[in-house]
Amino acid sequence: MIRKLALYALLLIGQSTAEAAVRNFTLHIDNGTLNITGTGGTSLNVWGYGANQGLPTIPAPKLVVNEGDTVTITVYNHRSASHNFVIKNVTTDVAAIASGGSKVYSFTAPTAGSYLYSDTLNNNINREMGLYGAFIVRPADNSNTAWTGGPSYNNENVWVVSEMDKPRWNDVASTGGTVATATYKPNYFIINGQGGFDAMMNMSTMVMGTLNQKSLVRIVNTGQFSHSLHFHGNHFQVLTINGVRQPTPFEQWDTINVPPMSTAEVLYTINQYGHYPMHVHTAQAEGANGVYLNGAATMIDMQ
Repeated sequence: MIRKLALYALLLIGQSTAEAAVRNFTLHIDNGTLNITGTGGTSLNVWGYGANQGLPTIPAPKLVVNEGDTVTITVYNHRSASHNFVIKNVTTDVAAIASGGSKVYSFTAPTAGSYLYSDTLNNNINREMGLYGAFIVRPADNSNTAWTGGPSYNNENVWVVSEMDKPRWNDVASTGGTVATATYKPNYFIINGQGGFDAMMNMSTMVMGTLNQKSLVRIVNTGQFSHSLHFHGNHFQVLTINGVRQPTPFEQWDTINVPPMSTAEVLYTINQYGHYPMHVHTAQAEGANGVYLNGAATMIDMQ
């Protein structure tokens, strides 16, 4: 009997090991352009990480792994300045990647949750210019739960919210000027790299579902402002705040404040028919260069 139990334990260990995977990612740092369409829109000069050389994206590609996976991320720097790559609360190497150089980051995926990565050099200028993204860790079994044994969900959204100061930061930094970092007055506020007019029609950004379906919304604030996200239509449950799981998920009225360089995870249940907006609950952040509602906003849609 003891030998059988020991053999069974070994089989379980082998099964657990087999479930872990090797995840390889490649990122390229390049100059780029971010276009905000619609009234108040513009073209911003940016720096970004991209999955392909010469094609940076804002935000950077979403990196998704399972808890316990072996992760290797290779970052190439094609710009003329030094940059770096740091996953907050995961990686510790903050050394610069020289112009024309590359660096490999290898680690074991941490506990399930939402994390952010960015370039931490240059007094926040590199991050403001667009060098940021989301790193998502799912449960080891890749189930639709916030973590192993945690709350379950039907759909998932990742919202990377941020802001940019075009005249004082982007225009100056992109032409090699010296940014006066003491003055920061962003005039473009974006969610997943889009203004509200686009984000409100982007099905990967919108919260969508049928009656009583639950959406896990992963909020990643890569900006320098706190952003209070205001959900219309229903309340939601707060699951994690900056990576800390709440002992008992609690119901929040309709707004959650997410400080700069932090994350939150909420569970939103669609319990009534209709179409409702979600926007950052600050007048300035609701617009693109002052034009309402082309800022950090999207829609909640009952299908």
